[in-house]
Amino acid sequence: MATFDTESSAGLENASYDFVIIGGGTAGLVVANRLTENPNIRVLVLEAGTNRLNDPRIIIPGLGPATLEDEDFDWNFRSCPQEQLNGRKLLGSKGRTLGGSSAINMGMVIYPSRSGLNAWETLGNPGWGWDGLAPYIRKFHTAAPPSDDNREFFKGMKYDQQDQGSTGPVQVSFGDQYMPYHAAWMDTFKNLGYPQADDPINGAGTGPFVNPGSIDPATHTRSHSAAAYLGPEVQARSNLRVVTGAWVEKIVIEKGSNGGDAIATGVLFSKDSNVYTVSVAKEVILAAGTTQSSQILELSGVGDESLLQSYGIPTIINNPGVGENMQDHGIVSFGYEVADGMPSGDMARDPAVAGAAMAAYQKDGSGPLGMVPLVSAFMPLVDTPEDERTQLLQKLQASIDSPDISRTHKKQYEALRTLLQNPDEPNAQFILAPFQLLPREGESPKRLFGLGHPGFFITLVSLLSYPLSRGSVHIQSSDPKAAPLIDHGTLRHPVDLELHARHSMWMDKIAETEPMTSLLKKGGERLHTPEPLTDLEKAKELCTELVLSMFHVSGSCAMMPQEDGGVVDSHLKVYGSANIRVVDASIFPLEPRGNIQATVYAVAEKAADIIKQDLN
Repeated sequence: MATFDTESSAGLENASYDFVIIGGGTAGLVVANRLTENPNIRVLVLEAGTNRLNDPRIIIPGLGPATLEDEDFDWNFRSCPQEQLNGRKLLGSKGRTLGGSSAINMGMVIYPSRSGLNAWETLGNPGWGWDGLAPYIRKFHTAAPPSDDNREFFKGMKYDQQDQGSTGPVQVSFGDQYMPYHAAWMDTFKNLGYPQADDPINGAGTGPFVNPGSIDPATHTRSHSAAAYLGPEVQARSNLRVVTGAWVEKIVIEKGSNGGDAIATGVLFSKDSNVYTVSVAKEVILAAGTTQSSQILELSGVGDESLLQSYGIPTIINNPGVGENMQDHGIVSFGYEVADGMPSGDMARDPAVAGAAMAAYQKDGSGPLGMVPLVSAFMPLVDTPEDERTQLLQKLQASIDSPDISRTHKKQYEALRTLLQNPDEPNAQFILAPFQLLPREGESPKRLFGLGHPGFFITLVSLLSYPLSRGSVHIQSSDPKAAPLIDHGTLRHPVDLELHARHSMWMDKIAETEPMTSLLKKGGERLHTPEPLTDLEKAKELCTELVLSMFHVSGSCAMMPQEDGGVVDSHLKVYGSANIRVVDASIFPLEPRGNIQATVYAVAEKAADIIKQDLN
């Protein structure tokens, strides 16, 4: 890709655009692309991070972890101490480059569920159920089918090409060098009574599946938001300007006259120690992600009046919901030593092995660096006696009936109770990674992914699809360059802790069932706990000790009725504003099933259509 100049600030003094999009990440570039399809609409994208479109750490899928903790790619946030997790701080990696988190993540493409999205609609968001979003789940991507070798390797794999996206910019494909554990994953679940039921793109399905990755099958390069939606043809559009290194300080908002809606007139940002104000003819679109879309609203005077006053920020729109309702998928990782002679990604510690992998990739894109080496499963709660399951639901009901519960949480918990009540509804995701993760090193991604433990391992991961726990993200200074105060809240709700503990105990069962168990070392080392878990209280303690963020934060500018704690309406407009919208994961009223990248793309595609319709 030729160099795309995003560094120049020439002509930005007192410039005017129809739309200013804050954030050139997963969502922002989708909307920028779709709006500038109309040559008469002028769009400016402001990205605080870098332009690293030609950097091999972004281009080569397997090098993603090398970007973490590097300020050229990663905001590298930490949460505040989490009291419910023994005071630990959680890691908050987040893309700080063109393409955003889609440029540095693990590349998994996992689709949301029909029931999960229908719960969005029941919370007061017409058009945002499964039927309203499913077309956009297909619109954002083009899927390459699995090879005949893949179909032979993964017996029982459900995949029908007609169900997939066929015209979208993001390229989605399967790998070409899976390990024996990947095939065993499918067969092990089948032997446990859970064969794959459906392709997850159809919104349902229990059991294991082979999740594709956001990888171009022709070039074996990462197909992230910037590569897909900001290709050479889009870069050449005269009505689109993208500026990197542009740090937004606030949206300039004028209070509405006679109690009317406030109007955004411009965006104030700094670049290279110069300060610019760009004026906006139509709308300001926030796509800065869950941690920073709410931060920018608060810096601009939109948020809880008492919080804003405490930092000397005049209140333009008083909405205490801004920055609240934050949700995340917490992951618990179990590591198992593999049988002698079996492969593992841990072999990459050997410079000769790492060199051979790079040589294979450079030759023809093959090998482990050119694929997403992870497989998944969606599972309901199993191995739980009926009386204990009833008690768990009663605990949830007790929190719904609590006199202290907020209106927001009451409505959300009622929707989530419907999902949890169904014994067949999957509420956890399991993932197999053919390498070690070291969660006890979890405050540093370099150590978490650093393969630092001797020996060869695989990792099994569990996460709750629909967490009840809630956190928040708020400014802790009026300085736009100060990091926000991030409270993940993971496992704060006692039902989450028990659910996660029960699912974690079942993870050991995967490792003890054929054919998986024959691939693991008999009596081999376990990185999580020496013995299989059989005690629920010990499992809870272990989850508290090991849980980390999956970097799937959402919900801080929730799409819900304002009286229910919402920040944006079903057209994604900020309540009380005439022309400010939010289009990223912060609008999710409830965390969706699975890795959120696909849902972010789908939401951004739908957002672009809504904006176009509202223009007419």
